[in-house]
Formats: sequence, C-alpha cells, structure tokens
Amino acid sequence: MPRFDWQYGYQTNNKIVDLQHKYFLELMNRLYDELGTSTDPVYQERLLDELIAYARFHFISEENILLKYLPRRFDHQKGFHEVLLRELQSKVTSMKAGQITATEIVYFVVEWFFTHTVTEDVTDFLPLS
Repeated sequence: MPRFDWQYGYQTNNKIVDLQHKYFLELMNRLYDELGTSTDPVYQERLLDELIAYARFHFISEENILLKYLPRRFDHQKGFHEVLLRELQSKVTSMKAGQITATEIVYFVVEWFFTHTVTEDVTDFLPLS
C-alpha cells in the first residue's frame, strides 16, 4: 500500500478538522507499517484500540463543530459516524477472533477515509470557510 500524504483535495478549510484529518492519515500510515510487520497480537490489538479511540474523539469533535456552525448537517454526519464506528469495532472483533487480518482493517480504514472524509466532510465543512 502506498504511503498517504496530505493533499489539497482533502481540505475542508476548517483548521481543526483538517489538522485531525492530517493526523488520521499519519495514523493510517503507521497502522499499515506496524500491523504489517508486527507479529505480537497484543501490540496489534492496542494499535487498533488507538484507532478506535481516535476515531471516537475525532467524530465527537467534528460533530461539535457542526452543531455550532451547521446544525442542519449534524444528524447526517452523526449517522455516518455511528455506522463507521460499528463497522470498525466489528472488524476489530473479527480480527481478534482470527476471522480477518489486521491488514484488512487497514484497507477498510483507507476506504473509509477516502469515501467519507474526502466526500462528506469536504462537502459539509467548506461552507465554514
């Protein structure tokens, strides 16, 4: 998988959201590197716990910004976030049960970033600029 670097097209023009998305890209890169080389299941699980914790934090932060500036978009985004977190948690549970690999989770997260973040978030937050 190629390394992902921040690009202009990912910008929402909201400083807080963009900073968090930049960190999320770095986390995706780190997860891919670390999960691909580590054979320690405890370390792998902790990395995925970090991913889930960061996703929860980011979603709450993003939703709070929407509540303040674009409350009509709050329910729309919150619904997406709930589904994504459920799917992520389900995949992590499946990995812990040996049903899927950690790399499959990374690919899910990459797809999530590029389908949700780059389309929904950019569309929702651009009016805030």
